[in-house]
Amino acid sequence: KKEEMIRVYEKGASVLLRTEKISSDGSGIARTPEGFVIFIPGALPGETLKATVMLRKKEYAIAFPDELLEPHPLRRQPFCPVFNSCGGCQLQHASYALQLELKRAIVQDAFERIYKRPFPPVTSCNPSPEQIRYRNKTSLPVRNREGKTVMGYFARRSHDVVPIKSCPVAAQHIDRAFSAVAESLPVLGLVPYNEKNGKGMLRHAIFRQSIENNDTLVSFVLADTLSSRKKAILEERLLPALQEALPNLRSLTLNINSARNNVIVGPKTEVLFGDGLIEETLASFRFEYDTTAFFQVNSRQACILYEFVVDLAGLTGTERVLELFSGIGTLTSFLAARSLHVTAVEEWDSSVRMMRSNLSRNGVGEKTAIIAGAVEKVAPSLEGTFDVIVLDPPRTGCDASVLHKVLSLNPRRIIYVSCNPATLARDAGILTDQGFVLDTLTCFDLFPQTVHVETVARFFRI
Repeated sequence: KKEEMIRVYEKGASVLLRTEKISSDGSGIARTPEGFVIFIPGALPGETLKATVMLRKKEYAIAFPDELLEPHPLRRQPFCPVFNSCGGCQLQHASYALQLELKRAIVQDAFERIYKRPFPPVTSCNPSPEQIRYRNKTSLPVRNREGKTVMGYFARRSHDVVPIKSCPVAAQHIDRAFSAVAESLPVLGLVPYNEKNGKGMLRHAIFRQSIENNDTLVSFVLADTLSSRKKAILEERLLPALQEALPNLRSLTLNINSARNNVIVGPKTEVLFGDGLIEETLASFRFEYDTTAFFQVNSRQACILYEFVVDLAGLTGTERVLELFSGIGTLTSFLAARSLHVTAVEEWDSSVRMMRSNLSRNGVGEKTAIIAGAVEKVAPSLEGTFDVIVLDPPRTGCDASVLHKVLSLNPRRIIYVSCNPATLARDAGILTDQGFVLDTLTCFDLFPQTVHVETVARFFRI
């Protein structure tokens, strides 16, 4: 029977499938009568379709849909003309109400598969104030395509670039900047980067916009420092085009990343125009940041998220708070305004510098202490009493050594902000096995039209 199943679902086979749920990359998941798992890109849960197996592995297969026989009632027509090829969005074909339910289900599924302990109900996903034009940052790879320099998003499951001059989820000024840069690329004399051999100069174009203040910043990520002549060409040909398209252009920078890896930005940035910064307002706080700094891509939803975290932490003005992975001090400012003192830990040098100025600007500098360094290296030396510890790690989650240090500090509450339900579920298991109770799982949609979801978890000490 197993051999027959392998033949039935081998590459090129035509199959009739009924999807059950959605995967973390936005594919529909179907399970055959034999229990074999098939992923179908573009399929929504509860749909019946005919598909062709395109990839066959031992434990699963990937099939591409040929005919949709029974669509989900909340399926809709995608509004972006390149949705089916571009890898930027995964859920435009689902109504927004369905997107929110799918994201809640992704968190639910991660905790069922990975956490494997009783957990509280996952709340309905908090909707974003905007579903389009919300992205305050976009990083677009620049590559050679059939002899032409093109800029766009990577195609799905590929590093082929889908050229774009407009994107409906990008903030308005960023969208205008796309066209200005795309039209200027052929006359700038910058050879596109080649990932395979490491040759070429121009790797990415980064676009950032303040949603509340309309500041804009454009940056080219380069494999090496430009000559004075090349910089002059950018000032003569690119800068005027950007200033015409973007009256609020504040900064044009050149970021240098010579590493042969998939990290977008490098540690060195040169300012070609302006001061190299951009400013955003969240609630009553103002934040300046640069080309390389982390800032949540959905400013208005981030403000709602940070206010929720402060409320969930139960801050009354008397607590001492430890915040790990602090960035430029956005959440730090919200925490410090409602607590007695915050100790903030951050690794990226420029973010540390900006955090100091941001906390001072927002009137909470005297209530904070900043420790510069990687959380994994700083954690062993942390001492003192903390009532609340706030974790906001990258997608990889927290190193186990960091979690054990957090546990040894014995806080009353731990708030964990996560952009990856799988690593959150993994880390939650470590915290609850050592005497904490997970009592809240709350979802926020910071990334409409995509499969990504932000989750906030609260843990109480027994």
